[in-house]
Amino acid sequence: MQKLVSIILPTYNRGHLITETMQSVVDQSYSNWELIIVDDGSTDQTKYRIEEFNDARIQYHVIEHSGVIGKVRNCGMNYAKGGYIAFLDSDDLWQSDKLEYQLSLLEENFRASFVFGNGEQFGNGATPAPELEKLFVGNVFLPFLSEERFIFYVPTLLFKKDVLKRTLSIDETLVNAGDIDFFLRMAYAFEGVFSNDLVVRIRKEEKSHSQDNELDAYDEYLTMLKKHLNENRLTTQQFAQVASKYHYKLGLFYLRQRESKRAAAEFLRHNNLNPLAWKGWIRHTQSLLTMMFELFDEGATAPGAGRK
Repeated sequence: MQKLVSIILPTYNRGHLITETMQSVVDQSYSNWELIIVDDGSTDQTKYRIEEFNDARIQYHVIEHSGVIGKVRNCGMNYAKGGYIAFLDSDDLWQSDKLEYQLSLLEENFRASFVFGNGEQFGNGATPAPELEKLFVGNVFLPFLSEERFIFYVPTLLFKKDVLKRTLSIDETLVNAGDIDFFLRMAYAFEGVFSNDLVVRIRKEEKSHSQDNELDAYDEYLTMLKKHLNENRLTTQQFAQVASKYHYKLGLFYLRQRESKRAAAEFLRHNNLNPLAWKGWIRHTQSLLTMMFELFDEGATAPGAGRK
């Protein structure tokens, strides 16, 4: 007998996309599932699009808008009755054999408690899927976090419900990093399976995210890393290795924004954590030189500049 899979689908004002997403669930070759849709207070046509599906396996719950996707997912998990839980976002599409294939991986690797995989991006902002190792079974925590051997797309995650007894729920204080924090806590406590097969289509659209939102994501990721350090999942050396990469990425972000002073500060933080990484010193030097040229240009274009 097929085991029940509880699919958690949070949504907010995705009425124009959710029909296609839901259809990708209905079209699954594995049929014993319940689709738990939690609406974070949509004001568009979401409810009517959902009601067009006449399927007893679909549940629809509405909550007051919070904007915290972790809270919405937690709400959905509270309704879950299946022995397995899968995540899906309301603008992404599962391949038709996603559930069947991933469940077979868990059956073949009985010590594993979760499985995740690769995805194919589509849309104006899409990038090609990375080439990664075909299959990995075991503890993925450090290989993922410090070695960057895998990619994590939330809609590829399928896990045994029993892991919630140790992993608990998603941290709702982490607005941007709640999903990855939940995954890392699971990956630290349990063995898992990574498969490079493309099991989901990830919608990517070019959007004008504000600088503040992107900075919040960087800051929150570093906050999450400090939490893993304080809770002894990371050693001081491991934390420095991973955190230095994010200071480096933040430095690149500031360079793109033409904020060379802030870029230099982030590259210096990177270098303090990882002093032997030569690329950090090169970028720090680049930032300082850019600052000098910017100051020169400001002086040259200042009112009265060049007058005798």
